[in-house]
Amino acid sequence: MKRGLSLAALLVCGVLAFAQAKKAPQADPWVGQWKLDVANSKFHQPAPKEETLTVDSASRDLVKYSTKGTAADGSAYTEAYQGKADGKEYPLTRNGQEVAKISYHKNTDHNSTGKATVADGSTFTENSTVSNDGKTLTVMQHHATKAGEFDEVIVFHKI
Repeated sequence: MKRGLSLAALLVCGVLAFAQAKKAPQADPWVGQWKLDVANSKFHQPAPKEETLTVDSASRDLVKYSTKGTAADGSAYTEAYQGKADGKEYPLTRNGQEVAKISYHKNTDHNSTGKATVADGSTFTENSTVSNDGKTLTVMQHHATKAGEFDEVIVFHKI
């Protein structure tokens, strides 16, 4: 009887180990829809009334996202970006017009950095982090413009 239990326990352990080995890869914490948390964000200029960020891909091979929002003045806008996290610049469009070129570098599964050159000559750097629980995305930006330098913190929550 004891031998039968030992074999059954061994069989169960083997099945569990095999199931762990065949488990689907962990989902990318960046991918999904994110809602702007205006109250916990800090903007240099008036904050958007609302914004939804949709991240389709955040791998080293493809960074693809879009935003849809309402500016402080009530006007609607969309933005789109598609490139690689290879340190090279790719265009960011707003309402169909190129407004900046951004380069990204994926540091870890939960952190990336970027540099941008805006059409007006200003620049910004950013450090983006997805929380360990995958529910909060925080983007810290440092802007250098003709009028001076400033920082922004933009917080999103996964929806």
